[in-house]
Amino acid sequence: MKKTILSLFMLCLAISSFAGAKRDGFAIVIDPTSLSQAKAEVEAYAAAIEQAHGLKVYTIVDRWGIPDSIRAELIRLHAQKEEPVIGAVFVGDIPVPMIRDAQHMTSAFKMDQSQPRKKSSVPSDRFYDDFNLKFRFLERDSDANYFYYSLAADGAQRTYPTIYSGRIRPSDVNGVNRYEKLRAFLRKAVAMKQQPRQLQKMFFFSGHGYISDSKVARMDEKVAWFEHFPQLNDKRSRISYMDHSDHNPVKEHFMCELMRGDLDFAHLHHHGAPEMEYFNGAKQLTTVKQAKEFILKNVRQHIMEAKQRGRDWEKTKATLKERFDLPDSWLENVLDEQLAIQDSLEDAADDLYLEDFAVYGYQPNSPVVIIDACYCGSFHLDDCIADEYIFQPGTTVAVVANTVNSLQDKWSDCMMGLIAEGGCIGDMPRFSTYLESHVIGDPTFRYEPADGKGLDIDHLINENKPATWRKLLKSPKADLQCLAIWQLCRLGLMTSSELRKIYESSRLDLVRLMALVKIADFRDDNAIEVIKAASQDAFEMAQRFSLKYIHDSGDERLIPALIAVSIENNTSDRVNFDARAAIGVYPKDKLLAEFAKQFDSPEVKTLKKDTIRALIARTIEVYAGRGAQEIEELDTAQNAKEIKFAIRSQRNNLVHAYVPFFLDYINRPTTTVEQQVMILEALGWHPRSYQAPLIADRCMAIYKDERYDPQVRNEALKTYNRVNAK
Repeated sequence: MKKTILSLFMLCLAISSFAGAKRDGFAIVIDPTSLSQAKAEVEAYAAAIEQAHGLKVYTIVDRWGIPDSIRAELIRLHAQKEEPVIGAVFVGDIPVPMIRDAQHMTSAFKMDQSQPRKKSSVPSDRFYDDFNLKFRFLERDSDANYFYYSLAADGAQRTYPTIYSGRIRPSDVNGVNRYEKLRAFLRKAVAMKQQPRQLQKMFFFSGHGYISDSKVARMDEKVAWFEHFPQLNDKRSRISYMDHSDHNPVKEHFMCELMRGDLDFAHLHHHGAPEMEYFNGAKQLTTVKQAKEFILKNVRQHIMEAKQRGRDWEKTKATLKERFDLPDSWLENVLDEQLAIQDSLEDAADDLYLEDFAVYGYQPNSPVVIIDACYCGSFHLDDCIADEYIFQPGTTVAVVANTVNSLQDKWSDCMMGLIAEGGCIGDMPRFSTYLESHVIGDPTFRYEPADGKGLDIDHLINENKPATWRKLLKSPKADLQCLAIWQLCRLGLMTSSELRKIYESSRLDLVRLMALVKIADFRDDNAIEVIKAASQDAFEMAQRFSLKYIHDSGDERLIPALIAVSIENNTSDRVNFDARAAIGVYPKDKLLAEFAKQFDSPEVKTLKKDTIRALIARTIEVYAGRGAQEIEELDTAQNAKEIKFAIRSQRNNLVHAYVPFFLDYINRPTTTVEQQVMILEALGWHPRSYQAPLIADRCMAIYKDERYDPQVRNEALKTYNRVNAK
């Protein structure tokens, strides 16, 4: 009885944050079989959402089996005046939209779409939750519940989800029936709503090779977490961190940390795949014996691989022996079965695999886990890492993860603090603006506000009143300010002058970063000045993003800032990485001239100055204009494959000065329709380029000119809308 009274009391506290607000709605979209198999659990889940979050829950039974019909129903429910739907969860076997012709809305996915459609399309629920996007149906897959769509040119070209969403899609793997998994998960989700908790203890992790293993990035990240969650400054709270280099293998230490009963939140940075989380790289060698074992293991694996692939493994053995000058005694047992088993076990210990959940009894207990990795959220497959996290008996109910590969240099914790201010975990993909980012699990999960004064963030976003955002600009909390900046910019109600003032005056790292991110879209003098200033920002991510924008802009007024960073003695590894990329899009002669001017100044103090000068100059010579030669070779290239490579490479690294060349190339008599489309698509990746106005003007002219092929005109309109988007 005491337990029941306590649960009701806590539920009343949870509701109190939303008292007086106009009621909003939430949709549970579920297939008929899943509903019949888990009817009691679905009803309990709906009731818990209504009680804990004050939402009107609509249960939409998918009797259509067609994404367009589901989307139309969500749009209808969102548009109604009373209790409009502002979020949804897709439960069971709901059709999976596979999006094509929209790679510019992913962070890193750039697969050639001539590859099989299952591989070269992006599984994305942005089809369902972003009503500003438009799609053209292509076909249904013959052996999976996949529906292929092309992103239409006349709709939005950036994704800002209208409602938040999540996926609960169990499957029949590991000998457990999908409906058993569904029932168990929903019971767990209900239990978590009946036991509200504040976010008091969090954990973040860094795997091998992520953002150049930058220590500075991780140091500054911890500072940012205190801005996201000011309550973690309390002496009873804790932010814990683990790096792959702390242990090798680190897997068991990692699993123990995620199984802590008191852990509230986890953010994981590492590489990934649908079936694994990559943790460790090669062990650091500290003894001669370790070095020998490392060499022998690599030799064994190369020879074993040659044998398994039917190649002449004896020849491979002889080649390796000669190349590394190995004695015969080292190669005596290279195919020993026991050694092969030992090597395999050592390799398996480096990373976390799907089967490890059962093998180790790994049951994560952090309610929310953010997996900043490629493919771990591939919910469209029979199994993936994110699914294993939520379908274990532990207390994890929501995982934010990606369906395809994901960029390392992104703001993966953008406005994360809102989940402790009254926002739900479903909001997080809304602010990532990528096709691939999804909530796997319960998108309505939220923490109790630390001060008991949380806001109904989702209601405010749905109302979208400028007065509300202007008021929140004055909040002492970083993420509430960031939300206000974000929404005002989306409404077109914030000028670059205002953003510059915010950047120059704010003492909050996250607020300065948001001002930088938003002003970069303006491409005006204020944007140039903020990007320059941010290249010396004390917050590593702001500095890193400034280098990204220097790369994206190509404006030669940014060359001095780029060179200043390039000659600094102690920049972070990732800032150096981004500086080299930025050097690649500027003219070599102007970079070298600015380098000579700055480096030869008496103010630059360094040991072995002549040696350092030569090293930096050599780096500039190697990286500057790296794509220019490939572009120039297009003048004489006859090979379609070479032409395709040269054009597609501009998606990542546009040599901005060559934009007129590409625009003229479109009109050459020998340029095919396919090549014209590729050029326009590649140019559309660069809305921040100083050449964007020229790109937009020419694209609109092409779109209006009926002499061009319809495919070319369609791509021209799409690129026009892309480079004009903010």
